Amino acid sequence: MTRSTGGAAVRIGVIVTAVALAGTWIFMHVRDQRIGAALLRAPPDRLLSNASLVSFALPIAHSAYAAHCAACHGTDLRGASGRGVPGFAHGAWLYGQGEVAELEATILYGIRSGHPKAHNITDMPAFGRIGQLSSTEVRDVVEYVYGLSHSDSDPVAARRGAALYADKGSCYDCHGPDGSGNIDYGAPHLTGGDWLYGGDRGSLYDSVYNGRHGLCPAWIGRVTPLEIRALAVYLHESARQRVAAR
Repeated sequence: MTRSTGGAAVRIGVIVTAVALAGTWIFMHVRDQRIGAALLRAPPDRLLSNASLVSFALPIAHSAYAAHCAACHGTDLRGASGRGVPGFAHGAWLYGQGEVAELEATILYGIRSGHPKAHNITDMPAFGRIGQLSSTEVRDVVEYVYGLSHSDSDPVAARRGAALYADKGSCYDCHGPDGSGNIDYGAPHLTGGDWLYGGDRGSLYDSVYNGRHGLCPAWIGRVTPLEIRALAVYLHESARQRVAAR
């Protein structure tokens, strides 16, 4: 009789524990669904003032970034110079100013991805291959661009390149008269620091002569809306914190 009572007590204890664990799981699941819905409902650039939503988004983003983004953009968010993969560590954005809504749109639809809503206004023409600039002229343009961030450029060639940049090459139309770039076109600045394909003379020559056609896939339908919103928050916050820490 004592053994039977003891066994029943153990079984009851196991059941109570299981019920408690199930109740905790249900509570947390419902809570997460509620917070996730709030994260998606919130206007993208207002939710940053809600610390609980940001805290909820970050672990979701970490997992999604590791699964879908890190292979190209790096585990450290620094991109891959030479392959045209931008980094997110310094707040140097190609499209927009790195606001959550802008980042979310890029993640959703991509860059030259083939999606009708992708960033696809222009890309870098192959000025040498199409014959718009000769090899010598390309070298002069390269010397001018190189000189925007280096002190060892050839001043004579750079002056010739500046004239080509502002006229025959039409480089100013996308990159700006001063080389500061254009976020509407996704044209990067040329003043040094954050190079997509490298800022040495050889890489610059290849960019001007052969053109560049980088792309980012559209993740809509491949990653959940919650993950995409969380990624946009994560990238914005990571860049903001690193810039503030400089």
